[in-house]
Amino acid sequence: KYSATSKEWEWVSGGAVGVFYGSYGVKGTPSTSNIPGSRASSSGWIDSAGNLWLFGGSSWDAGTGNGPMNDLWEYKPSNNSWAWVSGSQFHDPAGAFGTKGTAAASNAPGGRQYAVTWVDQGGNLWLFGGQGRDSVSSIGALNDLWMYSPSTNMWTWVTGAKTEGQKGVYGTKGTAAAANTPGGRTLAACWKDASGNLWLFGGSGFDSSAAQ
Repeated sequence: KYSATSKEWEWVSGGAVGVFYGSYGVKGTPSTSNIPGSRASSSGWIDSAGNLWLFGGSSWDAGTGNGPMNDLWEYKPSNNSWAWVSGSQFHDPAGAFGTKGTAAASNAPGGRQYAVTWVDQGGNLWLFGGQGRDSVSSIGALNDLWMYSPSTNMWTWVTGAKTEGQKGVYGTKGTAAAANTPGGRTLAACWKDASGNLWLFGGSGFDSSAAQ
């Protein structure tokens, strides 16, 4: 934590070594002994209570090695504790999509990094694309859109494909349509407007002809 007032840093959690395996504890139970493994290119959100939510990235797992992860964590600054709330303890999990538009406890995005995230007006966490594992464990640029509800602790696959490498469906410029969808991509830029709409720009991925 950095204090702008004192201009000082404070180490508040985590290991002091370069490779640190995750300590998961009991799913859904916060503890000061829990800690995500060392990772890069993860996704994150801040909720209305000021808690940090952390998803995936390329990480060291619960002890078997490292790779794309789909573990979801919540960190509460108020008591300096992490809770593992969803996903696998181990690297390279495939996506568990379930039925499009239907939340389920068994649903989870596949392990990935470089995804786009935002929080909607109702406090739900949204995740789009990135580089990672699809429903059959193939790895590539993804275009799946997911919503996570902290109140129910469940993921919903909202739109996009179950498999990597999808081309973009553009439709008519300026006209919304259910069939439109960005192509699979990673490292995209995003922002949210005052009405809660997501805006997405660029990234490295697939265009309308499936060229990369």
